Amino acid sequence: MASDTDTSSSQTKASEEGAKLRAAIDRSARLPVLFFFTSAALWLVVASVLGFLAAMKLHWPGFLDYDWLFFLNYGMVKPAFTAAFVYGWAFQAGLGVAIWLTARLCRAEIRNPLTLIVAGHFWNIGVVLGILCIFLGEATGMEWMQFPPFVWPVLFLAYSLVSVWIVLMFQTRRPGKVYISQWYILAACFWFPWVYLTANVFIHVLPGAAVMSAAINAWYINNVIFMVLTPIGLASAYYFIPKILGRPVHSYQLSIVGFWGLAVLTGWSGMQKFLGGPLPTWMPAIGGAATILMLVPVVTVAINHHLTTRGNHGLVKYSPTMLFTVFGAIAYTVTTGVAALFCFLPVARITQFTHASYGFQLLAVYAFFSMSMFGAIYFIVPRLVGGEWRSAKMIRLHFWFSTYGVASLVVLLFIAGLVQAVGINHSWDEGFFYGVSLSRGLIAGSAVGWVFIFGANLVFLLHLSLMVCRRGLQGTGPTYLEEPHHASPVASTDGDVSVIPGSAKA
Repeated sequence: MASDTDTSSSQTKASEEGAKLRAAIDRSARLPVLFFFTSAALWLVVASVLGFLAAMKLHWPGFLDYDWLFFLNYGMVKPAFTAAFVYGWAFQAGLGVAIWLTARLCRAEIRNPLTLIVAGHFWNIGVVLGILCIFLGEATGMEWMQFPPFVWPVLFLAYSLVSVWIVLMFQTRRPGKVYISQWYILAACFWFPWVYLTANVFIHVLPGAAVMSAAINAWYINNVIFMVLTPIGLASAYYFIPKILGRPVHSYQLSIVGFWGLAVLTGWSGMQKFLGGPLPTWMPAIGGAATILMLVPVVTVAINHHLTTRGNHGLVKYSPTMLFTVFGAIAYTVTTGVAALFCFLPVARITQFTHASYGFQLLAVYAFFSMSMFGAIYFIVPRLVGGEWRSAKMIRLHFWFSTYGVASLVVLLFIAGLVQAVGINHSWDEGFFYGVSLSRGLIAGSAVGWVFIFGANLVFLLHLSLMVCRRGLQGTGPTYLEEPHHASPVASTDGDVSVIPGSAKA
């Protein structure tokens, strides 16, 4: 009996010490993580407005056609949207999640948050300068690389500061396991500087033939999606799905296969965009083969997530984090499947250089990555501010408006791409603009999708602002989308009492 009492006492003491450590880590992470989240949410609303304007301008060029709004033409609004969406929202949301996950998984407090905040300010300055230059007509014309050459060193420096901090935090972590989420975060820390530096050097510093610049640009876009955003999205999913369910990942071996499959194959892909184009045949062929082979690690990730949630799929409806994260995980599988489909020449002839490629980018960056980040933010922010989300209705509104908006956008853009390609192929004398004109009605429909996305993101920004201003619910349990049927929560794998009541124990 005495032995059982001593064991129980030591377990209670360890649990209390763990809770104190997590609370200390969250306090140390509060300023930098909230800075990245709030900056990202503001840029997301800006991007939503620009996305709507781009759709309207493509459908109705005379929309807001005033002399003093000369900069709101499609050729400027579309690149500005991409910059705000990718660099303003996606990267900053990803960095905020990566910082928090690193601190939690390394079980170490953030000792120098000022470095991260300074890096965040440099990043935002670079994005603001880049978008202003786009509106002044100084865009480079390279998709996802529209900023003038003087901006990329600023962004490279800012990201490098955060990456160095994450690597140092990992090296000084407390003894214990290394989790698969840490593998993915560290990979993103190394891969983006490599991809970003390589693309900018060979396009801006050591430019070659124009056709090779276009090929490098396509390689860059593909690898930002699959070597930077995807690892952070998967790190989030691998952390929060087991966390909320209160059970470990089904198979660590499957997660390793998924990681190394992504690491080995992704760098070879990207140039499949120019199948049948003016490049050596082997370049797009290798890119296409690598993209198709990426289905193997994607399937392993999907199986691992499915087996982890087996028996608890119905619990998704309770937790905001689970709802958004599972949606993002499913979208990841769909994204890679669509990317592989686009690698077949009969399909590529239809999708190349049409609205379909834009739809694919929204599928990857919004349906997969952004929804995963929303799920992470709904979990992280209450721990940083010491209060719960005020309204389950606002969270449901955010989810369903986002789901409807991005689903309608992706479907309409894929159909518009098909119509556009058919129009171009059958009317060579009319040229490119004839194909665009055929899809104008579908583009008008996509503007409605942007209205829903803008509403969703505005609700998200307002809700996040209330939390940052300490207007959240105090002294209550987690904000569930529906009230669970069971009365008491189950402790999760690291002791947080935030998992769904009735879920399996670790």
